[in-house]
Amino acid sequence: MDEFSIQHEQNGNATVIMISGRVDSSTAGTMDAELERLISANKQVVLNLEKVEFLSSAGVRAIVQALKTAKRSRHQVRLAAIPDHIAEIMKTLGMMELMQVYPSVSEAIVSF
Repeated sequence: MDEFSIQHEQNGNATVIMISGRVDSSTAGTMDAELERLISANKQVVLNLEKVEFLSSAGVRAIVQALKTAKRSRHQVRLAAIPDHIAEIMKTLGMMELMQVYPSVSEAIVSF
């Protein structure tokens, strides 16, 4: 299931963005553009990373850009269901302290 995909759905007042597969230099641009569009249009966003199998530095950059977009727009972004191998990358880079991370999508939605 390495194929990259990004989908979204409304869950109450929150927009849940589901990212799956490999986020690398060939897919991060698509993710970056879609996150920019969705975060600009929605005040409460949850990034569900549960099905991300690989996250390159380009993918990390796309997440950082998403957080900047949210801050600029005064919108809120939560990360949810980060797989352990992806969380390790983010911890190593010191990103976990910069983000609001929740074990599940439902917990992230309740936090708004």
